[in-house]
Amino acid sequence: MLFTMSRLFHKSWIGRFLAIVLLSFFFVSAAAAQSSTQLVGFAALPADVFVPGAQAGAKISANGRTGSFNGQPIQGFSAVQFADRDSFWFLTDNGFGAKDNSADFLLRLYRVAPNFRGRGGNGEVKMLSFTQLIDHDRKVPFKLVNEDSRILTGADFDPESFVIASDRSIWIADEFGPYLLHFDQYGKLLAPPISTPDLKGGFVRSPQSSERSNLGASKGFEGMATNPDRTKLYLMLEGSVKGDPADFLRIYQADATAGKFNGLAGYYKLENPEYAIGDMAVINENEYLVIERDTKQGKEAKFKKIYKIDLTKKDKNQCVEKQEIVNLLTIEDPNDLNQDKKKKFQFPFVTIEDLLVLDSNTILVANDNNYPFTIARPPFIDNTEIILLRLTRSLNLDSRIGLPRR
Repeated sequence: MLFTMSRLFHKSWIGRFLAIVLLSFFFVSAAAAQSSTQLVGFAALPADVFVPGAQAGAKISANGRTGSFNGQPIQGFSAVQFADRDSFWFLTDNGFGAKDNSADFLLRLYRVAPNFRGRGGNGEVKMLSFTQLIDHDRKVPFKLVNEDSRILTGADFDPESFVIASDRSIWIADEFGPYLLHFDQYGKLLAPPISTPDLKGGFVRSPQSSERSNLGASKGFEGMATNPDRTKLYLMLEGSVKGDPADFLRIYQADATAGKFNGLAGYYKLENPEYAIGDMAVINENEYLVIERDTKQGKEAKFKKIYKIDLTKKDKNQCVEKQEIVNLLTIEDPNDLNQDKKKKFQFPFVTIEDLLVLDSNTILVANDNNYPFTIARPPFIDNTEIILLRLTRSLNLDSRIGLPRR
């Protein structure tokens, strides 16, 4: 092909013009083919999966599902971390979306093993175990739903992100307070909830925790990550605090040993004030990934992206530098891993809240399925889909980050 075009180039000005056009098309097409994110792993947990525990959903009726359900639904995955090379810990959020309908939803970490299509598996997800969050030592200063057992529910807290510290304890970022919570590896709360300091004194409060709130409902902590040596926590609010620009989200820094807030690391500027972030994941000491998305689903979804941010590069307003890494609505699927008979794949869920870096070229992404409310792939309510994406550009990954060594 290139030989033929070179002959055209020498015969006439028309030939030269056609050759230039064809060569441009050839190289642009080749570049486009190389610049597309590819789906390399797919697994799904069906929506209607329940595990032992008290009946949940007494106040739920939607999309053909009416509680109380026989057991606890495995739903609302809002954050993910490694368990080992073959399984992951997923954190559930408060349950059914509000304090008043989630008092019977038990807050847990679930250890699951996705058997990824594309990596020799059948696409199923196996639930291996769970860790129940509990306040045995009565650290919470306010009244809990379960005052006697101290088992934590979705009316007490809304866990949206977590990390595992170097001592195997668990830090959880809550949306209701917003609070920073510290648990041991068995799920026991170790200290009273840590309130979020405001910049001018006092605290940041949501309507769920205070009548005098300065933060919108459901706009507390949504993303959290550690630095590579796990000495620092970076926590990002989902909404702007009163007095901040509407598209500015605070990124707090905290001490991962003492659990003490150390001020702001900067601001994250949304592409649109109506958008929200979904999760945050570490790459190296300075760089992190962030999910940003609109509030639409299915065919109405227009914006679902993952950005790389650099905490050391900020503009005059202290907003961190952003670089688009993935468009979750334009993914190549040459092997049809989700079996929809298409070579293009989209991840058009309302809430995409799970993000983890596996290696310098591969990330894991999963959705919060909002059981049983959202329908991104009609006519069925959302399953929990766990996907692996191969990036077009390698991340500058710290050697301590990624899949655990064997």
